[in-house]
Amino acid sequence: MTPYKNNTLKPGEIEIRLDDGEGEIWQRKIKLENNVTSVISWDFEKDVDSGYILSMEKTGENGSILVNSNPGGAMIYIDGEIKNNSPAKIESVGEGDRKLSINYPGYKSINLIVRVVKGYQLLIDAKLEREKKIETAITISPTPTRILGPKIRIKETETGWLRVRETASNGSLEVGRANPGETYEFVSEESGWYQIVYKGKNAWVSAKYAEKISE
Repeated sequence: MTPYKNNTLKPGEIEIRLDDGEGEIWQRKIKLENNVTSVISWDFEKDVDSGYILSMEKTGENGSILVNSNPGGAMIYIDGEIKNNSPAKIESVGEGDRKLSINYPGYKSINLIVRVVKGYQLLIDAKLEREKKIETAITISPTPTRILGPKIRIKETETGWLRVRETASNGSLEVGRANPGETYEFVSEESGWYQIVYKGKNAWVSAKYAEKISE
């Protein structure tokens, strides 16, 4: 059961198989080197298949790192400095611990602390996990539609204007005057009177000097 460590394996190629017992399986062949620890870190839960394999091989070089990634073309950072795009071999890194990061747009980064050893090449085989998209619900409110109705148009009058009154009565308070040819929104009507919208308020004009028209 993971986490698992075995110090008794012999050098050479072996096959590793991980099984979560619920149908998700990961397996890979890796090559073991004498006196070298190989590390496997993998997440293979439902809808997730990402991780890395870290191992070493003896080369006689002055410390190098070989990085392969899926997707390819990922940016490789060492101690915060961009070195190359995968797959790539980075030579003469220098001995000691290094911060290594593998980044690709739209995927989660893999960040590691690795130790570079003289005479060995560090091998990193990584598969990055795609970032999950966050679905945002966008509510589009419909633009109110203005329903076109009839209008009231003022006719010619003897005075050249028409009194606009507060109520439907000749004795009502005059609130303004409308000119012939002007049109107003129609609200309602009573016997001999039209109710209109006059300067933002409801008012009345005589139907004798006004007519209902369609817009």
